[in-house]
Amino acid sequence: MATATLTKVGNSMAVLLPKALRQEAAIDQDTPLRLASPRKGVVVITSMLDDEEDRLARLRRVEARIAARRNKIKPWPEGLTADDLIAQAKEERHRDFLAL
Repeated sequence: MATATLTKVGNSMAVLLPKALRQEAAIDQDTPLRLASPRKGVVVITSMLDDEEDRLARLRRVEARIAARRNKIKPWPEGLTADDLIAQAKEERHRDFLAL
């Protein structure tokens, strides 16, 4: 759970949201927010990105990130275990070290 304090901004007050919380909530500086106070002492901040266009735009961004990561991932070699791959990597590092 994150904590924050109010900061005076002109005639208003602001709450600064920590980066980790913003990332967890998937909101950024352009995300419209809905503020509500259901009872005294409680403030609820909700993202308003619930319409179909916003969901579609977010889905496209996520798909693009997945595709970019997929291009960086090498396919798993058939017939090899994780132990085999680790042994190969160690052997390559050893050869590189000896080449120095």
